[in-house]
Amino acid sequence: MMNKILWTKRLLLTACFLALITTNFLTLTSTAFNAALSGLMATTLGLRTVSSMMQTKIASQGTTIKKHQTSAIKRKAATKNFGTRLASRTKPVAAKSIAAIPAEATPFLGVAVLIAVTGYKLYAACETAGDLGQLYEELGMGDETEDDSMHSVCESGVAGCRVVWGGVVESSGKWLDQARGAM
Repeated sequence: MMNKILWTKRLLLTACFLALITTNFLTLTSTAFNAALSGLMATTLGLRTVSSMMQTKIASQGTTIKKHQTSAIKRKAATKNFGTRLASRTKPVAAKSIAAIPAEATPFLGVAVLIAVTGYKLYAACETAGDLGQLYEELGMGDETEDDSMHSVCESGVAGCRVVWGGVVESSGKWLDQARGAM
């Protein structure tokens, strides 16, 4: 009888030893077994395992990544929109500047053309500054940027670019008539 108990003890001890070696080996080599064993321990013992903490961390990082991707898409769209507006405004300014060169060389008329083209360039520059301010706002940088000289020129109480350009447009016919009369 004593011999039977001794052999049963040895058999149980050997089985436990082999089970521990097997589970250690499987835990190190099999991700699925590791996750299953971790889930079993967390469920039965109520412990937070490394695997469950890693899953929680991965899930929170997934949310952060999605938020950054959404933000990157918005930044890309804002930048593209700014670039499109800038390009569409730059082409006519460049064309009008080139077209104004011969007229600026004409006596009497040249001064009026020079003033008109300068007013138009100032107007376009202020529009660009406004678009840049909007881009900064859309990128979340509105509070970080300083007011620059263009902002003070475009939004000043003294004849700002919009006022100057409005005066040029209103007076251009009168200047043209005066130039014709002088010739």
